[in-house]
Order: sequence, then structure tokens, then C-alpha cells
Amino acid sequence: MTGSVVLVTGASGFIGVELVSQLEASGYRVISATRSTDGSNGQSRQLPSPGDPDEMFRHLLKDVEHVVHLAAIAHTQLSGAADAYRAVNCVLAAKLAKAAHKVISGKFIFVSSIRAQCASAHKGIVNETDLPAPSNDYGQAKLAAEAEIATAMPKGNYTILRPVLVYGAGAKGNLAMLLKLAALPLPLPLGSLTGRRSLVDRSALCRAIIHCLNEPTTDAGTFIVSDKLPVTVPQILRAMRRGLGRSPGIFSCPPWLLNLAARVTRQGERWEKLNEDLVASSAKLRETGWDAVEDTPSQLEEVYRIARAR
Repeated sequence: MTGSVVLVTGASGFIGVELVSQLEASGYRVISATRSTDGSNGQSRQLPSPGDPDEMFRHLLKDVEHVVHLAAIAHTQLSGAADAYRAVNCVLAAKLAKAAHKVISGKFIFVSSIRAQCASAHKGIVNETDLPAPSNDYGQAKLAAEAEIATAMPKGNYTILRPVLVYGAGAKGNLAMLLKLAALPLPLPLGSLTGRRSLVDRSALCRAIIHCLNEPTTDAGTFIVSDKLPVTVPQILRAMRRGLGRSPGIFSCPPWLLNLAARVTRQGERWEKLNEDLVASSAKLRETGWDAVEDTPSQLEEVYRIARAR
């Protein structure tokens, strides 16, 4: 596939930066689709808005063989959030897929989310065969986009990926909060948290994307992307601290006391989510030949050790 041209939307984001690096190392030529034309040099093109005409999307894909669609909004405090999610996470993806069906000769990879599959917590193991039950506007928009893409690309030259929470240097959200806790110079009374969560390494997710570009058995498929085994919050914190060159320093306290502290600090909802289960299986994708991370704590430690060294 050396020299094949891949258009990557969201190339400047947390996942996109790593993906571009891996694609180029694998011999692909990458064109980034951005919202700004500043500095456009042939390696970057302007990403149309959801309301722009179809011909702008076809023009975007000129001389492109493959598309990886990462661009999305995950969190917004704006009024009309449901409409914003629908426009950016569904309508934009649908228009891009319709143009891709007419223009590209290769694959269309859509990076959706585990939230298109289920809520932020789930009893049992999440599989692709489960009936999708998104619980918020973000997940519903992602699920709607998946359906639009499947309809827009009847040749089946697409793959939908549903990653769980992605970790790596520079991760935001709950992982950024845990990293701040891990960096505190004091022991943490969080050893009693037992909720198990599936995570996925950012580099492994990017390898999954490239794998799907090349693997015909992933055509027209929907796949959960996660490390092989789930982890608990104490395991995450211990790994982060080892990566930061610190002793683990995690001890247990009565759960009721931890819940009280969370409510007092107005973090009750966040901690409840972190201490609930969301275990997702990537077995279906692994069966196509993708290698998942086997030991998440060791990989987390390595990620933050490398980040600290830089």
C-alpha cells in the first residue's frame, strides 16, 4: 500500500496526531482535513461544514484513495447540544461517506464510540451483537452516523470502529483527572474502588485503523476496540505513578467515606461512573488479525514513563 493517499479528518486531535505518524511510517501519503485553510500546502485541505453542498465533499476527496473520519465533538456545553452532536457527528459523517462512495477506490474508516453501543456503565460484557442502546445525545448521534454510512456505501468498503476510553499522553477527561491525582505527593485512599473498565491504548487503536484499511475481512463490519483485559481505578493509578517514577501509594478506606468525600467535592457522579463496570470485548476484531494490548497496566506505565522522559 506504499504511496496510497489517505485523507484523515481530525488529524490534529489526540488520536489523529498519532495516526498520521503511524500512517506515514507505514508508507501512506496523508492529507489532513482541517476547518482552517491557514497554511494549506497540498497536505491539508479545508473540511466542509455539515451544511455545505455535496460537491464540496467530493472536491475534498479528489485524488484520495482512503478516508479515516475522526473529526467529531465529544463534549459541548452549548445550548442545543443535541443539534450540535447531530450536525457534526452524524450529518458531516454521512455527507463524507456519500461523497466517498462516488470518489474513492479504497476504504472508509469511521471511528465511532463505545457510547454508540451502550451507556457509560454496563452489566456483563459488551459485544457487537448486543442491541445498541446509547444513553446520551453523543452516542445517539454516533449510532445514527453508523447507519448513514452503511446506507451510503452499498459496496461495503467501510469499517466502523467503536473504541472504549482511549489512553495515552495528553488524554483528557477522566484520565486527565486520574493523572492529576497520580501526580499528587501523597497517598490516595482509593484502593477500595472495584469497578472494572475497558481501556484502549492510543497506539493500538491507530494500528487497528491501519489494519482495517488493509484487511478485507473487516469490510462492512462494526468492531469494538479495546485492550484485552479491563482494569480498575487503583490499577490505573498505580501504573500512572510507576510511570511517573513514584511509589504506588494507594490504600483502602471504607467506601461510604469515599462516597461522602466525592459528594462534598461535587465529584459524586464522576466517581460513580469510574467505579461502575464497562467491560467490552474486542474478540471480534482480534479474530481478523489485530493484536490488542495484553497487559494494560504495563502499557499505561510505559506511556507515562515515556511522557515523563520527554
